[in-house]
Amino acid sequence: MDTHGVRIPPILASLGQACYQCYREKGEAPLHRCGGCLRVYYCGSTCQKANWSKHKGICKTMKAVESKHGSELLVPFKLHSFILSQVGNVELVNEGTHSVSGVEVTMLERELKRPLSLEERNLVGWQPRCLACGRTDLMSRLEASEGQQSPHPNLKPCPDCKISFYCSEDHCRSVESTHQGVPCQGSRNGLSHCAMNQLYLQDARFALFMAGANGGPFKWAPERTKPSWTSLRNIDWTDFSDNLKKAFGPAVDRMAKLETVLRGVTEGLSMPMTILYALENLNTDDAWTKKDTINIHVSLLDYADIFEEILHRLPDVNNIRLTFCGPELSAISGRHPAETEMDTCPECSRKKRKRIQDIQPSTYHEFVASQGRRYVKPDLAVAFNSGCSEEDVSSWKTTLVLLAQRNVPTIFTAYNQEEAQAEAKILESAGAILHADLGPKQNPWGSLLAKTEPNKVTGFYAVNGWLAGGFK
Repeated sequence: MDTHGVRIPPILASLGQACYQCYREKGEAPLHRCGGCLRVYYCGSTCQKANWSKHKGICKTMKAVESKHGSELLVPFKLHSFILSQVGNVELVNEGTHSVSGVEVTMLERELKRPLSLEERNLVGWQPRCLACGRTDLMSRLEASEGQQSPHPNLKPCPDCKISFYCSEDHCRSVESTHQGVPCQGSRNGLSHCAMNQLYLQDARFALFMAGANGGPFKWAPERTKPSWTSLRNIDWTDFSDNLKKAFGPAVDRMAKLETVLRGVTEGLSMPMTILYALENLNTDDAWTKKDTINIHVSLLDYADIFEEILHRLPDVNNIRLTFCGPELSAISGRHPAETEMDTCPECSRKKRKRIQDIQPSTYHEFVASQGRRYVKPDLAVAFNSGCSEEDVSSWKTTLVLLAQRNVPTIFTAYNQEEAQAEAKILESAGAILHADLGPKQNPWGSLLAKTEPNKVTGFYAVNGWLAGGFK
């Protein structure tokens, strides 16, 4: 995974199922556990030495925390084990693992004297856990060191999906039928947890392959322009299938099945498609599809080049103006706003259609205040996967009240159902009257790339997977 230029090991590496340096999987090469942290694996000394400069800080810290604070780490797990009246109660297991992870993160940050990086948090969030009780290899070692029980062998992966784990045969049997035969949380099409894991594994392998080929995350959008606006209410992601076949030809079959490639491209395309879906639902007629310029205010800069798909589906629109807001954007533009006319596809260039990108390195309410009377209400304000119920809550509340009071057409998305429902309540408390077709509900144009939830033993999330709420 590449996040803003930073190379982040994939979840398979955090789960100990792939080399932490080169990402070769267990089936491709024998893996050996790091003798310090006992968390990550390498395919040999060459990869371990190459990764040591990055890994040594968290490696030594994890070892120190286990040695010095093991009894404290065990407290939340003991409490969770006491409350867990029946092995295999997934909701209780997830609550317990989330609590245990929180304590572990706190102790690691205290020892490091700084917040954990994304890569380091992933090692905690996606470490192998018993599907039936939430036990990790760390908990087994700590239990054994206190003489509570003989040490469990290392967690064993499910032989079918490879990324769910069990600490004993009894625990495996207790959840086997549910894991393999019951539709799981976060599944779009009724697949079991095991089947969803296998789908995730296919997608993760394809993403790694494409990242190597492209030097970064796989991004794609068709360069065709639709002859006329087509409602998104009666179509789905298969609308892109023919364009994918034309773009990649026989290479689709060599790379992966068409379905796998299609899931891969939805990660980026979910953003422009969600914008169009919200615009269609928040407008009472199609006059918006014939405007000279569409103005969109966005809280996220990722996949900005794919937003041209909006122009490609609105042939009567000549320009799209994208204003990206967020304090973190100062890393790109500095302290001052920056406006750029972006490149467009050859057809849009010939027709002199434009895509303007305006970066505002501030919160949205600060941006509106700085504009004063010059502020123009956009056709849509959108917050992708905002996390407004969990992060920067007070700042988000100020923005939400502003959006609601000014009747700005707005859409908020979330990673999963739990977040969407929590954010819907916050939107309503800010005065928003939510559109019935815009949440909280599963987003028909959310990414099809389901990812395993961190700090849990079950559950999946997806980029823009849920609509938290839309209003105007």
